[in-house]
Amino acid sequence: MSSRVGYALAVVLLLVGAVLRIVNFATLPTGLNNAEIMDIRISERVRQGSIEVFYDLGHTGREGLYHTMQAVVTAVVGNGTLGYRMLSLWLGMLTLAAVYALAQRLFGALVGVAALALLSSNMWMIILSRQVARETVLPLLIALLLLMLARTLSIYRIHSRLADNTAFALLGGLLGIGFYIHPDHFLIVLFCMIIIIFRLTAPQRLSRQTISYLLFSLLVMIIIAMPYLISSIRLPNLSGASRIFENYTLEGNPPFRALLDLLGGIFFMGDANAAHNLPGRPLIDLVSGLLVLIGLLMTIRHWRQGRYAILLIASLALLPTTFLTPQSPNFLTLTPLLPLLAMYFGLGVRTLYLSIIPRARPVLLLGGLALLVFNLYWVSSDLLVRWPAQPETEIAYHARVGRLASYLDQTAADMPTLICDSQRPLYAGDVFSSTNLMLLMRNRKDVDLHFADCGTGMVFIDGGSRQQVIMPDPETLNGMQPYLKAWMDRGTLSADMPTNSVILLEVAQPLADTVGRFTTTAPAGYAPDAPGGAGLAETPVRFGGNITFLGYERGSAAPFPPGGIVTTITYWRVDGAVPPDLRLFTHVLADPATAPAAQNDTISVDVRQLESRDVFIQIVFVPLPVAIPPGQYGISIGAYTAANNVRLPVMDGDQMRGDRLFLGQIEVQ
Repeated sequence: MSSRVGYALAVVLLLVGAVLRIVNFATLPTGLNNAEIMDIRISERVRQGSIEVFYDLGHTGREGLYHTMQAVVTAVVGNGTLGYRMLSLWLGMLTLAAVYALAQRLFGALVGVAALALLSSNMWMIILSRQVARETVLPLLIALLLLMLARTLSIYRIHSRLADNTAFALLGGLLGIGFYIHPDHFLIVLFCMIIIIFRLTAPQRLSRQTISYLLFSLLVMIIIAMPYLISSIRLPNLSGASRIFENYTLEGNPPFRALLDLLGGIFFMGDANAAHNLPGRPLIDLVSGLLVLIGLLMTIRHWRQGRYAILLIASLALLPTTFLTPQSPNFLTLTPLLPLLAMYFGLGVRTLYLSIIPRARPVLLLGGLALLVFNLYWVSSDLLVRWPAQPETEIAYHARVGRLASYLDQTAADMPTLICDSQRPLYAGDVFSSTNLMLLMRNRKDVDLHFADCGTGMVFIDGGSRQQVIMPDPETLNGMQPYLKAWMDRGTLSADMPTNSVILLEVAQPLADTVGRFTTTAPAGYAPDAPGGAGLAETPVRFGGNITFLGYERGSAAPFPPGGIVTTITYWRVDGAVPPDLRLFTHVLADPATAPAAQNDTISVDVRQLESRDVFIQIVFVPLPVAIPPGQYGISIGAYTAANNVRLPVMDGDQMRGDRLFLGQIEVQ
C-alpha cells in the first residue's frame, strides 16, 4: 500500500471515528458516573483557584494536570455534559492520529491503516472519548512518547528534517509532564529508559551528539518533574508511586488468575462494569484478537530489531498495571495498552497479507473491509441501542437526572421552571444531591431557574401562569406535604419523562380564587404595640423588602396538646427584588409583649431567583414545648433579613404598622 493511499484511507477512518464519537455526544451516556463526578469536582476546585500537585480525596491522591486542562477547556466552551466531555473527545481524536503516525513510520501504511481501523471502531475507545477521565490522556501520551523515541533514536528512516534539539526537548517535556497526569507514568518512564538503554547497547551505535541530546531530554524531564518530586517527599501517601497498584492484594486476586481474567476480558467476556462496557462484550472481536496474537508473535520473532523491540518493552512494562488491580478485567486500567494492541493488530494484518500469494491479496483486503463493516455495525448497535438501555448503565450514569438535565436544556429557556430542591450546587461537597447532579450535567447555564423545597414551600411563577415543576428526586412527589400535593395534583405529569419527575402546572385562576377568599375567611391583625394600635389588617398586606402577605389558611380549631405541632400555611407575593437573606418567622405567644413560647424561623424557597408577580407558599411547623402551660396563644408572623437580624416593616398604605401580623389564636390543653 502506497503512502498516498494510506493517507486517504486514514482520513476516511478518522472521519468515521469522529462520527462515532460525536453522535449523541452530549446525551450518550445520558449522565455522569461517580468517577467522572470526582474528576469534575477537582476541575471545579482548579477553576476556583486551587492549584495543587496532588489533590487529597480523603483516602487517596490525584494528580491535577488533566483537571487543569479540563478547567481551561470548560472556561472557553462551557461545562455540562457537553463541555466536560470536549477535552476527552479532542484527546481521543488526537490519539487516533498519533497511533496512525507511529504505526505508519515504523511499519508502513498498511499497518497504520489497520491500527487506525481497529481504534476507530473500538467501543471502549469511543466510550473513553465521551468520559471525563484522566485515563483518556494515557494512550495519546504513550503513542507520542514512542513516536519521539523512534524519531530521536533513529529507529525508523527520517523523511523530515525536524531540528534535533526540538525533538529531544519534546521527548523530555512529555516525560516530565506525564508525572502530573497518572501514576502509570512511572512505568511509562521505566519502559522509555529501557528502550534508550536497549538502543545504546545495539550494534548500530548512536552518535555523541545524539547521546548529548538524550542527556538534555533527561535534564528537561527532571526540571519539569521537580515540583512533583518535592510534593511526593512532603506527601508520600498521596504520591503516584504509592498508588500504582493501589488496593491490590494477592489474596483477593492472584496474579495468574488476574492475567487469565485480563485475557478473557480482551477476547471473550469483557469488562462487567456497565460504566465502561456493555457487560459480556469483549474488548475486541475474536478475528481481530487472532490477528493481534499473530502480530505479537511476529514482534517476538523480530525482537532484536528496534522498531519491534520498543513495542515489546512497552507492553511488558505496562502489563502489570492492567491486571494487578482489585477487579480484573478493568478496561480503565487496560487503556494504556490500546495503542500497542492496535499496532499488534496492524502487524498481524500485514503478516497475513504478505504470507499469501499476490493474486489472493485483494480477497484478503475485502475480508478486512468486511471485518471493519462488521465492527462498525456491532459497535453502533451496542453503543447506541443496547448499552444505554441497560439498567446497570442507567444506575452507573445517574440516567434519571441526566435525562432531566437534557430536558432542561431543551425547555427551560421557553418555559418558567421550578426545581423541587432548595439546595444549590456545591462542587466541593462530599455528597451530591440529585439536584446538584442535574445542574452539573446541564449545558445551558444562562437560563434562570426557581428553587423551592417543595416539602414545605412552593413557588407559582408569574402568579400561577404556565410553568413546569422538575423533581430530580423520585420520592419528592410522594413525600410532599398533603396541602402542597393537592396543588401539584392540579397539574399534568409528563409521560415522556421518568416517573414523578416533570409536572406541567397552570393554576393562575385557582390561585386567584384561593387568595381572594382569604379576605373573608382568614383575617389578620396588626400587633397591639404597632403604631396606630391593634386592628384588622386587610389582605394583601405589604411588607418592606418588596414582599406582600396575601393571606393564610386557617388551621383546625381543636386544642393542641403540650408537645404538639402548630402548622401555619401562608401565601406571599414578590413585588420586586427581595433581600437575598430573607427569612420568615412564626411565633407562638402567650402575650404579645412577652417572649415567644415557641417559634420557627425558616424559608423554603430560594429568594435569589424570585421575580415580580411570583407567589410562594410557606408551610411552617412549630413544635410546642412539652412543658408549655395550658391557655390561649397568639400566632404572629413576619419577615427579617438574616445578616443583620432586622425585621421588615408592615405597611398600611404609606404608614408603618409595626413589624409583625397576628393570625388568630390557638388553645393548648
